[in-house]
Amino acid sequence: MKSTVFFMTLLLLTACEEKRKPVIFMDTNVQLPMSCLKLNPLENEKKFDATLKKLYTFKGNCPHQLTLSYKKDIVCNSGYNASGQSLGKFPKSFLKLEVRKGFTMEYSYYIDLLNNVDSDDVEEGFATLKKDILNASEGKNEKSHIANYATFK
Repeated sequence: MKSTVFFMTLLLLTACEEKRKPVIFMDTNVQLPMSCLKLNPLENEKKFDATLKKLYTFKGNCPHQLTLSYKKDIVCNSGYNASGQSLGKFPKSFLKLEVRKGFTMEYSYYIDLLNNVDSDDVEEGFATLKKDILNASEGKNEKSHIANYATFK
């Protein structure tokens, strides 16, 4: 009996620490690897500029433009989300990294987070982006890794 209670408690505690998976879209017509990225100066969230600039040297004349957006402290008062909120699995924030060339979206990384966005989340998202589209020809990117993502044209 004690072992059953212990096992159920352990199961409950580990299930609550579930790591959300990102949703990634990639245009199948994009030529990989991309040779450069430009940080969007108008729409980018200033809070994480230093983090991004620490991770990558952005080029001002690059046609591929990266935009980081996020929202924190999400509160939804809708009755439709009551079960999600009561179980504690309702996201508190989201992070989105988009790469566009002109008006065409080439790559998008989106993740719902159970805590507010911090520098570690930005670093993890950018590491995934970098592996997918910047280091694609250096052997660091496996074809099966990209094949699991949703693609669009």
